[in-house]
Amino acid sequence: MQGDEARVLLGFPPNSRPNASQVKAAYKRKVWECHPDLFPVGRKTDVESKFKLISEAYTYLLSVLVIRSCFI
Repeated sequence: MQGDEARVLLGFPPNSRPNASQVKAAYKRKVWECHPDLFPVGRKTDVESKFKLISEAYTYLLSVLVIRSCFI
């Protein structure tokens, strides 16, 4: 996953540099919108794939923030 793609999935502009609290808040908001348990069985597979992408984007952005903080 690329940085721009991760930011867009969480609702940030592609070239933004959100801090950890902004990433966490955006993740919570997006997870609430597409959690698989909140949808009927017919849409569950589509929502699960989006949920996994959002979780991957969250993990990626937090790891980038940790790495960035080590070098500053």
